Amino acid sequence: MALWSSGVTWSSGTLWGPAPTPPAPGYANTRNKIKHMKRESYYPRRLAERPEWHINLAAKLQIHGPTLNLTTGQINNAVADNLTLAYGLGDWLTNVRDLGPTATASLKLLNKGTGTTPYVFPTYTVAAPPTLPVGAAPVLPGALDRTFLLIHEIKGKPTYTEPMGLDMGIVGSEVPVPPPGSGGVPRITVTAVQGEDSQFLRIKFYKDKHEGIYAEVRRGGGGWEALPVSTQSPLIDDRPLLVPGQAEVREVRARFWDKGQPNGDWCDVAKVTISP
Repeated sequence: MALWSSGVTWSSGTLWGPAPTPPAPGYANTRNKIKHMKRESYYPRRLAERPEWHINLAAKLQIHGPTLNLTTGQINNAVADNLTLAYGLGDWLTNVRDLGPTATASLKLLNKGTGTTPYVFPTYTVAAPPTLPVGAAPVLPGALDRTFLLIHEIKGKPTYTEPMGLDMGIVGSEVPVPPPGSGGVPRITVTAVQGEDSQFLRIKFYKDKHEGIYAEVRRGGGGWEALPVSTQSPLIDDRPLLVPGQAEVREVRARFWDKGQPNGDWCDVAKVTISP
């Protein structure tokens, strides 16, 4: 079949066919990809830091809400959610936990105590709840889920900016990049996390293209003890306290792990106190 561009005339009796598809230009899709800095989660992992985060978000929603085209109802309800969350995770929870040891000691006295003074149950004063915005709907269960959904909506607004997000606390901090020549040791962060019976040790780390880390922990000034090799952060050390009910210092050091063995230098020793 002749092509339309081959020079064959219409009266020659030869059928025309379609022209061949031209090759794609070599310059197609040559835009450079923009690399964004990795960021931590914006929501605090430590329970003690969450009340302040919620209080800040409640305050900043009232400032940035109108710019983000949020309605007055959305702003008031979100402020109510976050003030209530701050209260529940802060003053209320602290008072409840403080009451626990006092109540236990009081029942011990009631059960097996001695003396001639009449027994009286300890009193408990509930922390005053926050004052919520006028017109806000009653706070229903699911306040944290609603907050996360609102943040997702906010970040999709055309008027949203990253500086605004940083001010509201809904953008995580940048993950630090190791300086040149420092890739030989793991970067770790150790924290004490509250468990059911006592606190436990949480070791967050960056593999920096290695398979994992090999970590050792020293409890209460004793010898170094190896933890299981971890290929995924965080690494948890939830062993019980050496002396039940007595706080202890745990020191952590780590090396990279590749091809079945530790390698490189130890990172600087990090310390944290684990409490009952």
